[in-house]
Amino acid sequence: MVDRRGRLLWWIAAERAFRALVLLAIGIVLVTHPHANWASEISRLSQHLGLDPKENWIQRILAKLSKIHANQDVVFGVVALAYAVLEAAEAYGLFKRRRWGEWLTVVATSLLFVPEVWELTKSASFLKVGALLVNAVVVAYLVWRLRRKQPA
Repeated sequence: MVDRRGRLLWWIAAERAFRALVLLAIGIVLVTHPHANWASEISRLSQHLGLDPKENWIQRILAKLSKIHANQDVVFGVVALAYAVLEAAEAYGLFKRRRWGEWLTVVATSLLFVPEVWELTKSASFLKVGALLVNAVVVAYLVWRLRRKQPA
């Protein structure tokens, strides 16, 4: 692997920062609107975006959302906020090229391999396989960088 002054590191950091912002928004919405009918909201949003809410993939999302109770919204919101903090810490550490940021990203991403593979055993999709492959490449790249740089 050729590392031109950590260019890939910047892209990983940007992706983690984007994830942090999305998770922050989701967490805030879930915590502040615990009794919303999310299935209805997603259906309306899909129509607004020009999608057919009767499509199979949208129906699967709506079916899963309809099983979530109001008290679970807050729990999921808090989990999303905590995960946003983790992603933001990874992004900051990677943007600043801190060794701890690389280690944090390797450990956190590696821990998610187990649920990602478990999810693939239930139902595989190009998106799930792609996410797993991207995460594997990120971990491999960061481990390569960490092994290359010896601590001072």
